[in-house]
Amino acid sequence: MKKKDILLICGVLLLALSAFFASRLFAPQGSNAEVTVYVGGEIYAKVLADDYQTITIDQGDGKVNVVVIDESGVRMEHSTCKNQICVRRGIIDPRKADELLLDRWIVCLPNGVTVEVTGAEDGR
Repeated sequence: MKKKDILLICGVLLLALSAFFASRLFAPQGSNAEVTVYVGGEIYAKVLADDYQTITIDQGDGKVNVVVIDESGVRMEHSTCKNQICVRRGIIDPRKADELLLDRWIVCLPNGVTVEVTGAEDGR
């Protein structure tokens, strides 16, 4: 091997190592996303998206909604409303909450329940 070959190999290895450590240094440590549940326009619960849990909203008049926050994301698992649009809405990935503009809400209009996922950069 020539001296230029050794320098080229060392340069490529140094570049790869620096890219590896830079990606570790600047990688997000946690999503810091928040999940806010509103009932009738008022805050019912506000939790971190990393705190996996099930939130049951029982309004006492037959209106019940179940919001699940787990490793797959945030979703409305159950609702007593007739149309089930909120349940079919699917999962919101809180790690991508900063990228979502209008697609970070789950709304159950018949029951008056709204779920908002906000990212760390939203300042909320």
